[in-house]
Amino acid sequence: MRLRRPNPAALILTFMLFDHRVAATRLAMAGVAVFLTGILVEKLFSLRPNDCPIGDEEIPQPVVTTFLRSCFQVAVRTVPLIAVGVLISMAIALWLPMGVFASAEGQTVAIVAVALIAIPLAMPTFFEIPLALILLAAGAPAGAAVAMLIAGPAVNLPSLFTIARSTNWKVAGSVAFTIFVLSVAAGLLVSLF
Repeated sequence: MRLRRPNPAALILTFMLFDHRVAATRLAMAGVAVFLTGILVEKLFSLRPNDCPIGDEEIPQPVVTTFLRSCFQVAVRTVPLIAVGVLISMAIALWLPMGVFASAEGQTVAIVAVALIAIPLAMPTFFEIPLALILLAAGAPAGAAVAMLIAGPAVNLPSLFTIARSTNWKVAGSVAFTIFVLSVAAGLLVSLF
């Protein structure tokens, strides 16, 4: 079992837009997440994939029509949610009092909260980068941005449902927990140094 590989373009963009500590931590933890999570889950559980039903009775359609229909369906489902998410995050950023992240406890809470929120989110490719930049602009610690950069693209709720359906819920929970621990650890590491 493997997680999604880190996107090389997203990693290059991270090095261009963020501090070298943030970018290097993202690169290192992305590699650890990809290799460690799969190995850990395979060691903990005897994996026997379940058969997923495939609809064989679909009428073949031209590739362009299928592609355009898929793009439209994804846009209808994701664009409104992205807009709502941006508005909610802006409201939260305005609601938080200034200096809330100044203490070590505030930074730790921010890192844990961001990791918890980022894991179930299904975000488009590269969307973790503007979210991390928004966090930094709102005064969040660099560790919270790192938690978003690691947890956001690594796994999401739809992929966890797919993992659970093809294996079981223990495996999906283990994957989510491993990514959570790695993203919090990376965030704390960046905040300490």
